[in-house]
Amino acid sequence: MAVNSKKVFLIAGLRTTISPAGGFLRNTPIEDMTATVLSDILEQLDVETSEVDAVLISNAIGGGGNIARLCTLKAGFSSTLLGTSIDRQCVGGLDAIIQATNQIQRGEANLILAGGVESFSLRPERYYPLKWKNKPTPLERPPFYPTDDPTIPLGETIKTLKESYNIPDEEEFEWVQNSHRKALAYKAQTAAEIVSLTPNDQIDPFAREITKKVYQKANATYGHTHPCNTAPKADGAAFVAVASEEMVKKINPVYCIEIKDGFTLGGTPKSFPILPAKAMKLILEQNNLKWKDINQIALMEAYAVQAILCAKLSGAPVEKINSYGGAIAYGHPIGASGAVLAVRLFHTLKSTQKTGIAAIAGAGGLASVLLLKNK
Repeated sequence: MAVNSKKVFLIAGLRTTISPAGGFLRNTPIEDMTATVLSDILEQLDVETSEVDAVLISNAIGGGGNIARLCTLKAGFSSTLLGTSIDRQCVGGLDAIIQATNQIQRGEANLILAGGVESFSLRPERYYPLKWKNKPTPLERPPFYPTDDPTIPLGETIKTLKESYNIPDEEEFEWVQNSHRKALAYKAQTAAEIVSLTPNDQIDPFAREITKKVYQKANATYGHTHPCNTAPKADGAAFVAVASEEMVKKINPVYCIEIKDGFTLGGTPKSFPILPAKAMKLILEQNNLKWKDINQIALMEAYAVQAILCAKLSGAPVEKINSYGGAIAYGHPIGASGAVLAVRLFHTLKSTQKTGIAAIAGAGGLASVLLLKNK
């Protein structure tokens, strides 16, 4: 984030429930999810669409075609508002918020809606001709760096990390079990951040009790990155309202949390799962903070081993991480996942004078981090 004395704030944040692929959001287009969340944010703030200067939307696995334009028109914004589409895969949702913050600090805007949306259920099928005139090969993901083989699951990297750092199965199981237990225990609190898309919406329906027997069976059946220790593919949308100090004074929102810092850093592609550890340590250093000064940590749990290592390598206190459960317990709507973290952190901090960090890794060697403070 650029060094600037201009203050920037989060003044609202909402999301859909996160539904595993093939679940009850399986037939909901991304523009419908987005339009509902954006409209509810503006209604909550009592702000007209004409007062919004920009909408930044992250999406990772959709069909392209400037998704932000599609979504803003569906949400009823003027055709003069362009919308900006972002694809940085997993970090995109948080990057949208960081970019919105930078724009406001530069004086380019006063109110921006930023976040992400994803539908694994309705994503287009992806085929690659690996060479010209060869028969196209069906692939779930693109290559993330020049020597990357997209036919190899990302989970192979996680397996190597588990072995390199000697993470025992028992520790991994305990992380998974705790993530689900927290998600189940705090569903009532989580409801405050969710907007309804249908009359039958559930709150993050994937969360459940994970027994050791279930965990071990999944491991034996599916190998190391199995359905228990890996965040499930999911559908969902999450957005926040990012505002200047001038806009805050104008609309006087109920909640106002300052964005103290935020940035994305790069590293070696194969180190991507643990890069959030470096990003979190750096943001603390830049702001003269220690872990004792941080009250809440929203850390992406794409894989249990990844979350465990990010906590260990950064020194982050485990008891402060994902107090309402993490993505292991609700899912990974890739382009939206970073924004889900920001929405969760906003709601965790909004009624307390506390400080929090959100952090997420991105395939290819990326990590994004955001520092929030409620005075």
